[in-house]
Amino acid sequence: MEEKVLGVLGGVGPLATIYFADLVIKMTDAKTDQEHIAMIILNHASIPDRTEYILDNKKPNPLPVMIADAQKLEKDGADYIVIPCNTAHYFFDEIQKSVRVPIINILEETVRYAEKTVPNLKCLGILATEGTVISGAYQNIIEKHGLDFRVPSEEDQKSLMHIIYDEVKAGEKVDICEFLRIVGELKKMGCDAVILGCTELSVIKKDFNLSRHDIVDSMECLARASISLCGKPIKAEQK
Repeated sequence: MEEKVLGVLGGVGPLATIYFADLVIKMTDAKTDQEHIAMIILNHASIPDRTEYILDNKKPNPLPVMIADAQKLEKDGADYIVIPCNTAHYFFDEIQKSVRVPIINILEETVRYAEKTVPNLKCLGILATEGTVISGAYQNIIEKHGLDFRVPSEEDQKSLMHIIYDEVKAGEKVDICEFLRIVGELKKMGCDAVILGCTELSVIKKDFNLSRHDIVDSMECLARASISLCGKPIKAEQK
């Protein structure tokens, strides 16, 4: 089989991009260097903030930069492109129109994986940036799959944004008790599982080793899809 190259449109944010690449390597069932996926990683940290623009269109628009980066990855030989940022998928359709190669949709892959792995799934909780929640991106896909959803209360969403921006992105200590409290509140609302719909939250899952069947990590879902589409095997324990 011809080797497939994965283009990573990164920098959104930088830590999440590196974590994604690490996940792809660790989740691939490879015994030698040569059995891993070839990746082109563009960790473009200066891309304008996605949530800021979604909430206020007068802020710098990240779309032109992401389109240019996607086209660069295509030109450099990527067969597939991934964007390891849930919020950036607000711009998914426009970025996809700008390139001929397929972009793997992290939102779609996450909901699909939840359907496959969560028993008797009826309702998903959405933990994401304010931009992702307001855009309705996850809500639309969840409803398309015939499922219900819940989002945090206004106060819990503010607290989650603090965790994402002032703790994870800033490289500060994460208040794991507050994070788990927010997860618990969504479970009390009737959620069968909670989506980590922000890649900074995926970093929390890794750092605190949160191995729970009711927490679906979007970053891991994107890594699984990337490995599979690039024709490589996934480790049995990661399927």
